[in-house]
Amino acid sequence: MDLPITRPPALRAGDIIGIIAPAGTVEQRDSFQEGVATLQRLGFRVRYDERIFDTLGYLAGDDSARASELTRYFEDPAIHAILGLRGGYGSSRLIPLLDERRLRHCCKLFMGYSDLTTLHLYFRRRFGWVTLHGPMAASPPLGHIGAEVESHLLSLWTDPEYLPKFDFPDLESIYPGIAEGRLTGGCLSLIVASLGTPYEIKTDGKILFLEDLGEAPYRLDRMLTQLKLADKLNRVSGILLGSFENCDGEKGDTSAAETLAEVLRPLRVPILSNFPAGHGSDNWPMAFGVRLRVDADAGTVEFLEPAVR
Repeated sequence: MDLPITRPPALRAGDIIGIIAPAGTVEQRDSFQEGVATLQRLGFRVRYDERIFDTLGYLAGDDSARASELTRYFEDPAIHAILGLRGGYGSSRLIPLLDERRLRHCCKLFMGYSDLTTLHLYFRRRFGWVTLHGPMAASPPLGHIGAEVESHLLSLWTDPEYLPKFDFPDLESIYPGIAEGRLTGGCLSLIVASLGTPYEIKTDGKILFLEDLGEAPYRLDRMLTQLKLADKLNRVSGILLGSFENCDGEKGDTSAAETLAEVLRPLRVPILSNFPAGHGSDNWPMAFGVRLRVDADAGTVEFLEPAVR
């Protein structure tokens, strides 16, 4: 049974956003500085330790340092929200090092995507937290955020009554109907990697959001088929597909879009594709854990609950 939902407190102007690096390192700081400038322009203060720029192979420092940083930032009452530096790889290595007793009562606004899908799933399974899938500090979509996305982001963070409804023109129905349920999901490859772990995704009655980067169509097929065989797709309420960047494979191959439709359509649940969230240039923040309505007939996605309290 799912844990009760816990929403983070809404942010206010002047609040501190802490930046942590639970996964990969950054080689260039330009995108990071642009992301920080966006946060400051929106009226927030930013805090981070120089440690986030440590490099240990493909990781932003050793596991214990990254796990300790995450715990300290959640426990620090002066920090009101936490934003990931970037994805890459490494979040799963922190799970055995996290003390649930210390974190359980420290719900704060938390945002990231890609490899941080692991942390979204962990926080939801272990604590029932609502968390946000969205741009990270070193993500170009934050440093070069458009006006509409910026307005949505700010409202999502600060307004406990904000219930957006999206009708993007590129939304495409793969299977008709209307579905409601709590949103879960993230990066497909990380969701598959959660199987058999203490933070394994729970999908029954949920709206499942999926996106990914650089996975050829046959690999998308393989991962979706694994989710099917693991009984993770048979009782979903509906499916929302985000961007699948650089996933079309070689010229002449079946496209990513065709593969997704072929594998998922037989589920006979409402499915909308092309939602602008994921590894693409547009990454509209979404809230995991809140109830959504996906209308694959009208081509709309609607929040039924706010992300913050």
